[in-house]
Amino acid sequence: MPIWLSLILVVLFLLMNAFFVIAEFSLVRVRKSQIEILVEEGKKGAKRALEMADNVNEYLSACQLGITLASLALGWLGEPAFAALLHPIFVFFGLPDTAVTVISVGIGYFIMTTLHVVAGELIPKSMAILKTETYALHTAGPLHAFYRITYPIMWLFNATTNGVMRLTGHDAKNETEAYSEEEIKLLLEESAESGSIEQDQYQYLDNIFDLDDKDAKAIMTPRTEVLAIDYDDDLETNLDFMGKNKFTRYPVFREDKDNIVGFVHIKDAYLLPEGSTMKDLKIRSIQAVPESISIAKLLQVLQAKHTKIAVVVDEHGGTSGIVTMTDVVEQIIGRMEDEYLHDDQDEILKVGEHHYLVDGSLPVDQFVEFIGFEPVPVFDYETAGGLMLDLLDKIPAEGDSYELHHEGTKITMMARVMDGLRIDKIDVRFEEEPETVEGEEKE
Repeated sequence: MPIWLSLILVVLFLLMNAFFVIAEFSLVRVRKSQIEILVEEGKKGAKRALEMADNVNEYLSACQLGITLASLALGWLGEPAFAALLHPIFVFFGLPDTAVTVISVGIGYFIMTTLHVVAGELIPKSMAILKTETYALHTAGPLHAFYRITYPIMWLFNATTNGVMRLTGHDAKNETEAYSEEEIKLLLEESAESGSIEQDQYQYLDNIFDLDDKDAKAIMTPRTEVLAIDYDDDLETNLDFMGKNKFTRYPVFREDKDNIVGFVHIKDAYLLPEGSTMKDLKIRSIQAVPESISIAKLLQVLQAKHTKIAVVVDEHGGTSGIVTMTDVVEQIIGRMEDEYLHDDQDEILKVGEHHYLVDGSLPVDQFVEFIGFEPVPVFDYETAGGLMLDLLDKIPAEGDSYELHHEGTKITMMARVMDGLRIDKIDVRFEEEPETVEGEEKE
């Protein structure tokens, strides 16, 4: 065979090898969801690419067959062609025939191997990685045609492969592509870092995954802060109470808050005709949920019952607090400024240099993030006030304080305002100190 023809065939088989490498990496890297989006957009080749994504093993076998055929052809044609091309050059320098043959074959083999690895493997692989979707669409048609032409051979190869896989305990037909929760979180994080999705969108999605990690007790309004109406009070008193607080829904109890019998909607109260009594007020049934129910499950319960409020009960059957749909939604999108929120004070209010006033009901995880470390395990506490009660190991009086020391900083927590037995406001001061010492109680 003429050398020039061999070199032309080498170029063609290099291109063939490159094509199948691009097709293989595109097929492996592209996600089916990406192709489905392209199908909806009407992109050319998307339907064929989707068919291939549904039958990855079959088309990967076609790619491997193409790469193998091209590699064999390159080995058969390439080295002899380059050796024959170099042979006259070394003869010209008067080298012995044996040396000429060895050197020509060695250099020819090196040149062919370099071309095969670089032009036939590495460059196509990098191209497929950089523009996976594009090459998945462009290679879909030719790869499908090659698969059809070689179908009898491919059927034999795939049948043999699947048989061996079953013998080793693997059934390729039952394998499905699915992402674990951690993988999805990682994909979301990478997408946010690359700018593919907005940071707030990433935060919403990340918060959704955390719904199983928190329970109703963590987000409820505690019993001591629940604004409820007494069924045994007269209607006028209760209407005046609701008018002052301006909530939409109020729990209704008899005797005490451990006996919540339902809830009323403000519109039902104000639509009552004159002369009505509490017996005329529509008392709606209220869903009871345990403290330990996850927020994700709580959301399902509220949706199933078509309600936006539930009473949280403790292990003894007593009322622990009230939780609403708004509480659940805030776990996803953050604090909402709406009719349910009347506190004009921020939960963490800066009052001076390194001096803050913290709401005692601030969730403990937010307080730990605020001070920068976890002084004690916080699994048993829901609020900053609860954490301080544990540190003090007593019910404090206003002015009682506790000092924490962490990495050269002294943090002084003082019970600024007490609401009965509950810590309502905590005074927090940060001071630099020369060295870290053990935390101690200071009253």
